[in-house]
Amino acid sequence: MSTSKVLAIRENPSDHTDIVGILAREQVAVLVSTLGARFSRGAMAYYRAVWDIGTVEWRLLIILNRIDALNVSELSSAADVDKAAASRSLVLLQDRKLVSVEQTRSRGRAAIAKLTAEGRRLATKLAQASREREARLFKDFTIDDKEHLNTLLLRLARALDTDDWKY
Repeated sequence: MSTSKVLAIRENPSDHTDIVGILAREQVAVLVSTLGARFSRGAMAYYRAVWDIGTVEWRLLIILNRIDALNVSELSSAADVDKAAASRSLVLLQDRKLVSVEQTRSRGRAAIAKLTAEGRRLATKLAQASREREARLFKDFTIDDKEHLNTLLLRLARALDTDDWKY
């Protein structure tokens, strides 16, 4: 107990200590993962409450709205989700008549996913809602700030793909 009180007294209130924990303020990797978890929780709650879809379904719809048709492997890669999650979500989206999945022999034995007309209408609305949410998130950032943050995060993502970060 006394440790908490000491920490609370030592921290400067102007540091916004309530925003993230001590480790996140000291270690960038912890900060990034903490922010990622907060983004995921917020997005999941929003898309489930407002649109009755999960974040994986949201990602698949957004990608299929940009690229007409993809096989499950390409779709999972483009949406940055694993193939099993993409397959499960495609079943849900098919049940809701938002996506059609066709087996084809022209591309091996791959299943090709496409948006239905209803799926395209929903995906368009989701894309607009996503842009609005992002605009609110970055309302206090300049365009240069946002571009610089994006550049740094992409650089961090590349660093995670190197052999130095495998273990």
